[in-house]
Amino acid sequence: MFNLLRTLIIFAIIFFIGCASNPPNPLTAQQIENICQKKKNEAAKPTTNLSLATGSEGPKYQIGITMSSDYLAGRNPNDVYNQCKMSYN
Repeated sequence: MFNLLRTLIIFAIIFFIGCASNPPNPLTAQQIENICQKKKNEAAKPTTNLSLATGSEGPKYQIGITMSSDYLAGRNPNDVYNQCKMSYN
């Protein structure tokens, strides 16, 4: 029982040292711009994707449509973009 407790304490100390020694890297202005532009585009219209594959069973087709919650709520894409930019500053 004592060995198990000692092992758990050692793992906890190693875990917390690892978390404390690796602070997250801040996003660059370009990364923030890309994220917010993507959110703006998603709020403007649904996105679609088409997947084509061939296999032993013959060709496979897959079509997907993705709608963001901002699009479904009818939010203005420019407002979504501006709110995104403010949230990262």
